[in-house]
Order: sequence, then C-alpha cells, then structure tokens
Amino acid sequence: MTATGVSERGRCGVIPVGGVDLYYEIRGSGPALLLVEGLGVATWLWARQAPAFAECFTTILFDNRGVGRSAKPPGPYTIGEMAADAAGLLEALDVERAHVLGVSMGGMIAQELALVWPERVDRLVLGCTTAGGAMYVPMGPEALRLLLDVGGAPEEVVRRRLPLAFTAEYLTPERVDRMVAARLEDPQPAYAYQAQAAAGAAFDRSGSVGRIRAPTLVTAGSADVLVPVENARRLAERIPGARLKVYEGLGHQFFVEAADEFNRDAMEFLEGRG
Repeated sequence: MTATGVSERGRCGVIPVGGVDLYYEIRGSGPALLLVEGLGVATWLWARQAPAFAECFTTILFDNRGVGRSAKPPGPYTIGEMAADAAGLLEALDVERAHVLGVSMGGMIAQELALVWPERVDRLVLGCTTAGGAMYVPMGPEALRLLLDVGGAPEEVVRRRLPLAFTAEYLTPERVDRMVAARLEDPQPAYAYQAQAAAGAAFDRSGSVGRIRAPTLVTAGSADVLVPVENARRLAERIPGARLKVYEGLGHQFFVEAADEFNRDAMEFLEGRG
C-alpha cells in the first residue's frame, strides 16, 4: 500500500487503535481522503458525500470513539485523543498521507491532525467548525440548551435536534423519518454524547491554528445556529492562504442540503482545480 491509497476497495471492519476499536469503511480508489464527522453522528452522515468522493478518491470513513460501531469508552474524551485515533487509523491502514475533510467537531479533529501530524495531511477542508478559545463565537442559549438536552426517549431527542442543523424547508416528513431511523440504528449512549460534547467545548487551538500549513478550504452555512458563520470567517483569516466558501441561507449541515454544490467545491479544491 502507498501514500495515495489502499490495496483493497470496498473494505469495512473494526480495527484496534490505541486501545479503542474503531469502525471504518473504505470506498473507491485514488488519493486517500479521510472524512471526519462531528458530535453524535456516525458514518451514515456521509451518505451524500461518500459515493461522489469515491469516484475520485480512496475515501475512508470511520466512527469516532463514542459513537456508531466504534467503541464507546467512558469519558472524558479530548479532541487530541480523537485526533490520535484518526492518525492511528491511517497508520493501521498503511495510509501515509491523506486529504482530510472534517465537519463541526470533526473539523476540530481535522485541525488537530494538521497541527500535530502535518506529515499525514495533504489538503484540508473544514466545515461548520471553530478553533475554539478566544476565536470562538458561541451559539445562542436556546440552541445550546437543545444541543445538550439528552432527556426523553431517543427518538424524541433526535427529532427535536434536527431543526438545529437543517432548514425547515428541507425537513420533510420523509427526510425526518430517514434521519431518525439512521440515528436510532445504533443509538449513542448519553454518557458518550456528553463526553464528545465536553471535548468540543474544551477545544482551543486559537493560539496555534495559524501554524497550519496544509492548503485549506473553510466552509460554512450562513444561517448556522450551532457554529455561527463568523467562526468560519475567523478561521479563514487566521489559517495562511485559506479559502472561504459560505453557503447562503443554509444551516449547520449545509453539506447535506447542498450536497451537489459542496461536493463539487470540495473535490475541485482537493484536486487543486479550485
């Protein structure tokens, strides 16, 4: 296997990394691309990205510790630990270097990867994320309350959080039912959700994010109530040479609602065409 991919296509499984079993999937062929999801979501998040990216890249999806089919150890977790999980997964798969695309908490993990393991990161795409600390522009109190509220039946929790991430127009009954079903297929324990949330809240790379040297595309939805768009603007200003793309009128999961546009923008950037 080489820095540009892996020897087998369409693989999936569970692999031990630093004492934590991580679930992963590999699709497609070409240069390696690692997708890193955010708080409380698993590989199903990439349903509208993975098929498109797999046409051009060896696309690696995985579940962070605490969610999906990966191990769910007791907390606390840190972004540093989760970035080490991601770096260890690349090593275990014999991928020397990869593009990295991370959203929300996954964008924090991606920043950490680029800072601590720069030799493993080629190009970087950051979505709906922040460097934390003094650079962080917080969400409003109602959004924070809904995000941290784990009370009630799992389906109730999922349904009341969806409006935080999507526009009302996108949340048709059919889409809501599909998203609820995906999230309930392997529900995340409350303790693991809280451990992930605490890791994101404690993340602070505001003083060092300017040392990222990977070519970077920063993306965001203009109507994001969870990670307000000003966070993206500050990231793009601080990371040398970073580009910024804002998707007007869309919220936290703009990359799902505007998947065709986002996928095109991301692939053009990763291939050095945009």
